[in-house]
Amino acid sequence: MSVVRTFLVALAAVAVCAIAPLRAASPDTGQLKVTVEYKGPGTVDKSHQIFVWVFDTPDITATLEPISSDVITTNGGTASFSGLPKTVYLAAAFNEKGDYDGTQGPPPTGTPVTIYGGMGTATGVETGGADAGVTITFDDSTRMP
Repeated sequence: MSVVRTFLVALAAVAVCAIAPLRAASPDTGQLKVTVEYKGPGTVDKSHQIFVWVFDTPDITATLEPISSDVITTNGGTASFSGLPKTVYLAAAFNEKGDYDGTQGPPPTGTPVTIYGGMGTATGVETGGADAGVTITFDDSTRMP
């Protein structure tokens, strides 16, 4: 009887070990396409890009690290993201002066910026399959303090 019990315990342990990696392998599989249109003055190009940042919290601050980012070099262009959690929060900025690379901390003071859903009130965006997408439109009326 103890041999059977030992076998069943061992079998259960193997089953748990086999299932655990399956759960861990796919926690962040969401995809999202973010189309951004800048309506302010200035031309979006390779030197004056739109930066898009993805966050996993609605409490977006200048010191918060994004979980992903991308650069758009044409107005109305699209950034594509994958491996995201189910709900994300978005911010964007227009590199108006052409002196920011999007990775050296928050945008400089005076840079046109936006948070999807409104400054200070980020709206969550659900990620999904290849067709999941959202459009952000902003201008120069809100600037980095």
